Amino acid sequence: MTIRIFLDLDKLHFVVSGLRHRARLARVPGAGDSVTMLCGLVDVVEYTTSAEQMVTTCWTCDLHYRRSLGFTIPPTHPGLKTGSASPRRRPYTASSKTSGAEQ
Repeated sequence: MTIRIFLDLDKLHFVVSGLRHRARLARVPGAGDSVTMLCGLVDVVEYTTSAEQMVTTCWTCDLHYRRSLGFTIPPTHPGLKTGSASPRRRPYTASSKTSGAEQ
């Protein structure tokens, strides 16, 4: 019997230098594939089992994601302020790690 793992590509987040990003994905990427985040950052996928670290939200990715879904964006959204990282921190653990590939 074969076990299949189904991943919701819309739920995958990428962590680069402590920032949690989003990307539009057509498939799950392989190690070494380049991924372009919604904020424009491009980086190479690496799968890891590293220890916990604190991760902040990339508000630019969050803003693009919310706009793509048609959400109303409040004027106080941090992504509207250029170059702002998130003051909101969330523990990043091995169980929350995911990866994906660009479209």
